[in-house]
Amino acid sequence: MIYTSYEDLSDVVRQNAWKIPADVDLIVGVPRSGMIPALMLAELLNKRCADLDAFIEGREMSCGNRQQFMSAGKTEKVLVIDDTLYSGAAMRKTRERLAPLEDKYKILYACVYAEGKKAKNAVDIYLYDIWRPGEKMWLYEWNVLHHYPKKTEVSMWDVDGLVCKNPPDDRNTSAYEAYLPNAIPIIVPTTKVGAFVTYRLEKYRGVTEEWLKNHGIEYGELVMFNAPDRDTRNGTMSPAKYKARLYKAATWAQIFYESDADQAERIFQRTGKPVFCYENGKMYM
Repeated sequence: MIYTSYEDLSDVVRQNAWKIPADVDLIVGVPRSGMIPALMLAELLNKRCADLDAFIEGREMSCGNRQQFMSAGKTEKVLVIDDTLYSGAAMRKTRERLAPLEDKYKILYACVYAEGKKAKNAVDIYLYDIWRPGEKMWLYEWNVLHHYPKKTEVSMWDVDGLVCKNPPDDRNTSAYEAYLPNAIPIIVPTTKVGAFVTYRLEKYRGVTEEWLKNHGIEYGELVMFNAPDRDTRNGTMSPAKYKARLYKAATWAQIFYESDADQAERIFQRTGKPVFCYENGKMYM
């Protein structure tokens, strides 16, 4: 597994900005994630910026007061950039959309991270070759929580603090139980999750399943702590140890998504398997 954070992205963009021709007038991001490096480069190089649809429609983003320090005049050279490329299929579609404009503009195509030879051949410029022999899973902080089914189906997820806001302390039983059916959602998974692993007691399965259903969340399994009450549970096993035991036993699971930084590190230490922490955006691996 290769994991790339926002910090890594920022470093790669900054260290490889020299690869962008100085006479580029406009930087165009391929929605959505291509807008992240597009804006980074536009800020760094003091260039005008637009998203793909806006460019096709002849619109650009407002640059605020900094507009006065940018070169005015006709747009001639345009850089179209995406964050990552693997097969190059997405960039080919982008090229098809922009084909009618290639008589009007000199258009260069780029990506930040090239995941292999096909990706390199699909662009004029790539900032970083991230391909590694035998690697099949690339994860990026900006889309790690909303990935393709083949990646989410091999994942295990925490619930409280990740999928929904942490409920009140369960020592206040009435407040805790009143909150569960109305829990505030945070990250609603886009595709089917392999399994949810929660420290919630088994007796709250009904209300938890109903909440997940109401928010359209698909999953293979919901694992809850099988104990009669919170004191028994707490005296039996800590949250991190409980989650680690299940994650380690699940040979199919390749990544665990955890809300709490301390627990994430402990789960990784106990399993040696990758753990992504929502609290600090760090991948323990």
